Amino acid sequence: MHDRTAAEDVAQQVFLRLWERPLRFDSTRGSLRTFLCTECHHRCVDLLRADGARRRRTTFEAVSDPYEDPTAADGLAQGVATRVGLAVQSLPPFERNAIELAYFDGRTYREVATILGSPEGTTKTRIRTGLRRMRTELTDLEFAGRAG
Repeated sequence: MHDRTAAEDVAQQVFLRLWERPLRFDSTRGSLRTFLCTECHHRCVDLLRADGARRRRTTFEAVSDPYEDPTAADGLAQGVATRVGLAVQSLPPFERNAIELAYFDGRTYREVATILGSPEGTTKTRIRTGLRRMRTELTDLEFAGRAG
């Protein structure tokens, strides 16, 4: 984690999760030590990925042309936001909810799965399928905008 405090937080979260759901540990599959280390590893990966995504968003937002007309940029951003909003609204509710939690609320796959009460694999599939649908929808909107 490169940060002692973050590592301590991960350890606390893992132990708390074990305390709240002790049946997740199955001694026939391995030792308690192995289980805890695996849980810590997965949680660290989730946090690092979320942090990387936040940094990329921040960097993307910070990069702008100082000579660009701010009103034109605002208009472009509003147009993109409108298109993305339409694409999100066109999704089935189970995909839309997962994507909104993951991308607009900044949640990890694991957190989204917990909130929605679905398995992680199902949640990842819903997000991936929803993003593909959105890509198709956005491509269709882009071509319709050029033709019109």
